[in-house]
Amino acid sequence: MNDIYVLKSGMTKEQMFRLRLINGFNFAPIIADAIIDLSKDFFQNDDSGVCNGQILYLAISDEEGPGKSILDSKHVEVILTLDAPEDMDVYEKFGLSAYRQHILLRITQEARDQNALLTIKDLVKLLKSSYSTIKRDLKYFRERGLYVPLRGIIKDIGPSSHKSKIVELYVKGYTSTEIQRSTRHSLQSIERYIKDFSRVSILTQREESIDNIRLIVGISERLVKEYQELFLKYKDGDHKQRVEELIDNVTVYDSPMSFKKNTGMRM
Repeated sequence: MNDIYVLKSGMTKEQMFRLRLINGFNFAPIIADAIIDLSKDFFQNDDSGVCNGQILYLAISDEEGPGKSILDSKHVEVILTLDAPEDMDVYEKFGLSAYRQHILLRITQEARDQNALLTIKDLVKLLKSSYSTIKRDLKYFRERGLYVPLRGIIKDIGPSSHKSKIVELYVKGYTSTEIQRSTRHSLQSIERYIKDFSRVSILTQREESIDNIRLIVGISERLVKEYQELFLKYKDGDHKQRVEELIDNVTVYDSPMSFKKNTGMRM
C-alpha cells in the first residue's frame, strides 16, 4: 500500500477523515471507525498511478486563500516524485545540497500542476531538512530568478515556472552545463524542457489548440502557455536564430485530433 502523507502532526488522510466525522458530524468514535472501514471496501484504489520513487501526498488546494486553517482548507491528493534516476546525476556532480534543491523544484512544480501548493512545512517533512535549510534553498533560487510555487508566497512571485526560466536561459545562449550548474538540474531534465519547448513552438506555428498541444507534448496547460509566451517573445528578436535551431532539431507528429481537408481521402 502506498504511504499517504498530510500536513499536520503526521496525520494521515484516514485520520483526518475520522476526526471530521467525530467533530464535524458528532459521530461516536466507534461509528466513525465503522464508516472508515466500510469506505475502504468501496473506495480503496490500488491503481493510483504512483510509480517507483513517488508518493501520494495530501496538500492544500491552490483555490484556498491564505487565511484558512489547515484543517478547514480543501485538500487534494497529489503524486510527488521524491526519487528519480536522473537525481543521482545532480548528486554526483554537485553534492547533497544541489540534490535536495533539485528535488525541491520538482515536487513544488508537480504539486502546482495538480492544483495544489506545498508549504515550507511540507518541504521540511518531505525533504527531511530543517526550516532554515529550506529557507536558504528558496533564497538561492530567488537570487537566480527561479520560480518556486509555494502557498503563502505565490502571489509575490512571477507567473513563470522554473522550467520556462531554464528554457529562457538556453534561448539566451547559455549552455546546458552552465544552466545545470546554476539551477541544480540534471542535464536530462534540462534537455527535456528544451525539447518540450521546441515541440510547443512548432505546434503553435501550426495553430494547434492549447488542448491539443497539451495532449501531444504531455505537459500541463499552464506550461504550454508559458512556452508559447517565450516563443512569441523570442521568435523575431535577437535570439531568433537560436529559436529556429531548436525548432529545426525536433520532429513533432501530427495531432490525432487535428484533421485537414484532403480531396484524396477515403471515408
